[in-house]
Amino acid sequence: MTDGSGKDTEKRLAALEAGLRDALAILARIEAKVDRSLGIFDAIGSIAAGIPPRLVAALHDMTPAEHVALQMVLDNRSNHEISVCLDVSEDRVRAWVESLSGKLGVKARSEVRDLMRPVMARMPADEYERASGGIPKDWNNRYGVGGIRDPYRGIYHPDGQKPAG
Repeated sequence: MTDGSGKDTEKRLAALEAGLRDALAILARIEAKVDRSLGIFDAIGSIAAGIPPRLVAALHDMTPAEHVALQMVLDNRSNHEISVCLDVSEDRVRAWVESLSGKLGVKARSEVRDLMRPVMARMPADEYERASGGIPKDWNNRYGVGGIRDPYRGIYHPDGQKPAG
């Protein structure tokens, strides 16, 4: 049994909850704008450091999986080697490599390597990590070997799961 004051309290609580939901939505939009602004600021720094704007844009356009594939291509890995290491099909790896090649405007893996090695050398690690969706610039050196626990697997792997161990 609820008296008049109980109904008023419920209404006030409902209004507060709605207000909090609205505030959280606004904060999420503000956070997204700040993230984009930081990305633009970083991109300007990379462009000033001599990285062509189209390559900066391409890196920001790639998916985390494409970044992992890019690092392994830069390490001269074949699609088969990449698929074994990442526990995905060669067809999936081929799709990632073709997509990243298209975003870079090249056809051959050797062109990817020639184009991107100097870019990777000049790009700051923190900007690369933001551009890649969280994959560190040295991911391949640390985790690009099958059997090593990869804490970033949940970011790029199609099953979204981190490996056991």
